[in-house]
Amino acid sequence: MKNLPSYWNNNGVKAEFKKLVGDLSVDWLQKIFQYYEADRKDKKQDYTPTSLAKLMATLALRNNEKHITDMCAGSGALTIQCWNLNHNIEAECLEFDKKVIPILLFNLAVRNIKATIYQMDVLQQEVTNSWQVVAGDEFGKVIENGNND
Repeated sequence: MKNLPSYWNNNGVKAEFKKLVGDLSVDWLQKIFQYYEADRKDKKQDYTPTSLAKLMATLALRNNEKHITDMCAGSGALTIQCWNLNHNIEAECLEFDKKVIPILLFNLAVRNIKATIYQMDVLQQEVTNSWQVVAGDEFGKVIENGNND
C-alpha cells in the first residue's frame, strides 16, 4: 500500500461509522470482509468466531496484562475482544493478507486502540509493511512507519 486511504484518519468517517453501528464491542467489518473477501479456497481463510475470541481474550488478560500480541490478526477479532475487557490495552497485530490490513487499521483506529501493526509472514518472521495506531482523544490516528511499499 503506497498511500493511506483518506478515511483512516478522517474522524468524521469514524464518527459516522460509530453512529451507524452504535456498539463498537462487535467486529462488524469482520462479518462483511469474511463474506465478500476472505480467500477460503486458496488460503483457507476463516476468521475467528466471536465466542472463541472472547474465550481467548479472557485467558490472555487473566493476569491484568496491558499488552497483547494478536498473531494472524485478520480484522482484529481477538484485539477487539481484549479491548472490550480493558480499553487501555496496547496491541501488536501481525497479519499476512494485505487485503484485510485496511479493515484491521480502521477497526483499531475507530476504537482508539494503541497498536503496532505488521504485515508479515509469521512463520518466516519476514515483515513487509508496518503501521502504528496512536491513541487520540476519541479516535486513533494511523501512521505509516515508512517502510511500506
